[in-house]
Formats: sequence, structure tokens, C-alpha cells
Amino acid sequence: MRIAFATSHYENLAIEYLSALVKLDGHETALFFEPALFHNFFCDSNFLHDRVFNFRSRLLKSLEEWKPDIIAFSVISDNYRWTLDIAREAKKLTGAKIVFGGVHPTSVPDRTLAEGTPDFIVAGDAEEAFPELARALAAGTDPSGIANVGGRSGGKTWLNPPRPLMKDLDRLPFPDKDLFYRECALLVKKSYMISASRGCNYSCSYCWNSMIRKVYPEGFFRRRSPENAAAELEWAKARYGIERVTFYDEVFTSDRDWLEKFLEIYRRRVGLPFFCCVHPDNIDEAVVKLLEDSGCGAVNIGLQTANEDTRRRILNRGGSNDQAARALDILGRSKLYVYSNIMLGLPGETEKDLEGTLLFCARHKADLPAIYWLRYYPGTRIIETAGGMGILTGEQIERINDSREYLPYATTGSTYKPDMARLGNLILLSGFLPVAWAETIVRRRLYRFLPAGNLLFPVIALTAWIKKYFKGKNSPFHYLSVTDYARFYLLYSWRLLRTSAARLFRS
Repeated sequence: MRIAFATSHYENLAIEYLSALVKLDGHETALFFEPALFHNFFCDSNFLHDRVFNFRSRLLKSLEEWKPDIIAFSVISDNYRWTLDIAREAKKLTGAKIVFGGVHPTSVPDRTLAEGTPDFIVAGDAEEAFPELARALAAGTDPSGIANVGGRSGGKTWLNPPRPLMKDLDRLPFPDKDLFYRECALLVKKSYMISASRGCNYSCSYCWNSMIRKVYPEGFFRRRSPENAAAELEWAKARYGIERVTFYDEVFTSDRDWLEKFLEIYRRRVGLPFFCCVHPDNIDEAVVKLLEDSGCGAVNIGLQTANEDTRRRILNRGGSNDQAARALDILGRSKLYVYSNIMLGLPGETEKDLEGTLLFCARHKADLPAIYWLRYYPGTRIIETAGGMGILTGEQIERINDSREYLPYATTGSTYKPDMARLGNLILLSGFLPVAWAETIVRRRLYRFLPAGNLLFPVIALTAWIKKYFKGKNSPFHYLSVTDYARFYLLYSWRLLRTSAARLFRS
């Protein structure tokens, strides 16, 4: 069978794993990619996306010409509207079976099926269920008994419970990186995306990990062996000439014993700069030295808010401000480029709370305190909390579960407010702000005169340049660099121009 994977915005590890698995059964796979140049987390312009840099017709024509038997989508709530649009048109053009998998259909499976576009969904882990579904469709047998799979028959929907989790992630083949390498080599080569674990030890209320525990109450967090993860990177280094590594583990440093074993192998056999996510609970001088000595160039650490009560009660995050301050101070003395995550628009959050977060960030500096707006995602625990506080109405929760609005958390999320955005922009700049200045600005509320527009991407670019050339932090990006993004935009702009010119000459 021919299996098409369609996605937008970024490289997708789930698609790469599923492609590798179905290829073992002899199926042919291909990627159909929408780069979303001006419809993404940092830059969202409906005019540019819809009128100038729209790849929709190009993608649909490619799907029609390839004639797939299955078109599979890895669906998050942020791309759900795009997925529905492409899936409906692609089904008309090709007659292919449409399969949705990923976080969104796992969060709201009945609603996703009832919408009517997908023929099948896969809820939860798909590495066993999707190949089994593909085998059934290829053989013409009834797929309605496959665990994790839902579908429609006789005018009714059905959904099967999940199978037991695959405990040993080393059983999986390495992801099919050829899909994205052929599409755009720099996505794979410039910063190789890998996950050495699945899930998270924590259950923050705003995160999909609070939702997945409803599907898998126990045991969802699993980790690959140090040898297996390192072997993938050695393979990638030889095959693609990768230059840098991005670990997409939720918390890379959560297991000290695993970390020491893995980084000892990594240092000897891979030896590339890398980025990872850390947690204040796991940071001390020994861990930071281990990261530095192994080639780590940048880390991301979650703070979210300096209001301890909000962090504990609303976000379900433990830990004290003293722990967070100690972690940031240790990281600040290192050679690592440090991103901290700050969330805006939390339930019950006040201007006073944000002033406190600003002062905390000014006193305990990260290189870049990145600000993100709260985005309510279907099935997450924070929706129940906000509903109980009277912040979300039943109608609003329905709209969240429906996910027809594009609400990127880097620009607006679900909770954007101009007054808070002005304070947020000051938090974003707090890495350069002397403490005395921050105290004066807060006391006189001078942040009222700051712009409310989104400054995240320009500040990321400028801060990285300053820290690289004046502080010697040579690997400051968590994924692609500004230069890489510029090449990405130029490549797809050229492809679109070439397609448009060819169409013009044919007419």
C-alpha cells in the first residue's frame, strides 16, 4: 500500500517512527509538508499565509498525483483546523482512507470521530496500532477489533480501548528521517531531533501529560537505554552529517544514573553540541558540569510563575522559589545558554503576580526568559480548574475541545491581554535589566508605556547574537538558528515561486 503522511509547521517524530514501522511490512511511504511560513507560533499573518505564501493547492496536487491508499495525519490541537481542511479535500481527490492520530484525537476521540472527516483514528501510542490497521486495510479485513483504533460503520462510531504500553522502547526501529531530509535537509542536519524517552515524570496541569494519564493511568513514562539512544545518533551522524542535536525529552535530566551513563557514551561517540530541557528539581553543580563537559550548549528550564501558590495549586508544579532561584543561579554561572519559561494569563493571575515574576527574573537571570501565553488544550487538567473558578464557561470549554481556532501560545494563546503583554515584554528583556531598574519600573509602573506586540522572536534572535559574540555561548538555539530559519524561508519561497511560474507558463 501507499501511505502518505501529511503535516505542517515542523518536523514530526511520530510520523518518522510510523513510517519506519510500516515500511517493515513492505508499504511505501511519502511526506506531504506544509511549511506554514506565516502561520506559525512566532509569526501569524492571515493575509501573507492565505494570499501570498499558501502551499495548500501545491500540497493537494502532489497528493492527488501520488495516489495514496491511506493519508495519515499526526494531529495536535494547533493544527486541527488545517488537518480537517486538507483531509476533506484530499479524500475527494484521492479516495484514500483518512487516519488521524496524535495528541488531539487522543484527547477528544469521540468528538474527533463524530466530526466525520477521518475514517479511523488512533488514540494513544500508535506504534503497534497503526501498522496493524494498515495491514488490515491492505488485506481487506475488518479493523474494528484493533486496540487503540476507532472508526465509523453503519452510521455509528466505535472506539476500542488501548492495548498495554510497549515497555521497551528499544524495540522500535530508528525513525525514518529520510522523509524530512528529502523534503528539507536542514531540518534534519542542522539540529537533529531525538527523544530518548516517552512521557514525563511530572503532570503539569496545562500540559498534554496531564491528559495522557487519563488514557494510561500508570507507566506512560518510559526511557530508551543509553546505548540505543546513542546508537541512533551515531547512525544519524554517519548518514546525514548532523551538526547539532535537539533532545525533545520533557525533562532530560530527571534520572541522574541514566544521564551519567548516556552522556559518557555521547561524549565519546557523538560529541556534538546539544539542547535539552531541565527541571529546577534536577539541577545542581554536578549536573551542570556533566552537561557542559558533554557538549550541551543550551537548556530550557520551566519556572512559569514566581507565585508559588499558583504554581502548586493551579499548575500542579511543586518546588519552591528558592529551588528555582538556586537552579537559575547555578546555570547562570555556567557556559550554557539558559532559556526559562514564563507563562502569562494563568487563571487568577494579577498584575501584582506578574510584577513579582519580573522581579524574580531580574534577580535570578536567565539568558532569555521566554514568555508564552496560556493555551488551553483539550483534556488537560487546567480546564477543569479554570471551569471550577468560573473563568471558563461551558461554551468556552466546548470551543476549546472543538479546536477550530488557531491560538499559538507564543503570540496569543487563549488568554492574551495587552496590559499583561506589556509586562510580559519587560520580563522577556529582564536578562539585561539591572535589579534596581526593575524595582523602579515596577514601583512606578513604567511598563505601561511598553509596546504590547509580540517581541519574542526578535528578542530571541538579538539575545542569541549578543550572548554568542560577547559571552562565548556558541550554541544558543534550542532548534534552528536564525540563519537556518532564513534559509528555510528562502527555500520554500523559491519553491512556491517556481511552481507559480510553471503554472503561469502552462496557461
